[in-house]
Amino acid sequence: MEDQVKPKQKQLGKTKKELKQRAKIIASELINGATKSAACITAGYSPTYAIQNAGKIIEHPLIQQTFRKLLEDAGLTDEALAAKINSLVNAKETKFFTHQGEVVETREVEALTIQADMTKFAAGLMGHKGAGERPTQGNSYIDLSTINVQINSSSAKAGLELDTQGIDIID
Repeated sequence: MEDQVKPKQKQLGKTKKELKQRAKIIASELINGATKSAACITAGYSPTYAIQNAGKIIEHPLIQQTFRKLLEDAGLTDEALAAKINSLVNAKETKFFTHQGEVVETREVEALTIQADMTKFAAGLMGHKGAGERPTQGNSYIDLSTINVQINSSSAKAGLELDTQGIDIID
């Protein structure tokens, strides 16, 4: 059998100008909802290379810089993003109660799913590893998003009541 020579891997961009052009295309595609792989393919990478290396391509400093500049130019500064994340961590939603097809009551309640998702997202951004991940073998896991916590502030000593229904403990 002959030794097969592996083809040289495609570079991120042959020139800095080409990489900048690809970076703009990738950032634009991501902003418009494309997956990382699809954005890389649109920017001119081969499908095989894009699928295998999309994460590495997206993490390239020039791609990150281009993406950051596009967001900032659109008004999404670090401060604006932090404020938006904070508002979603504290999100509320309105529940409508009906009787015979008519709304008889509305209540503003905590939007727990949105709050949990944004808390996990923010924890990941802050570098907390494993935020929202399921355990690997040998680790214990408690899904805190299914626990309802009620703090009773009417007494001098705050009481804590846990609704443990729906807690999954996986060994």
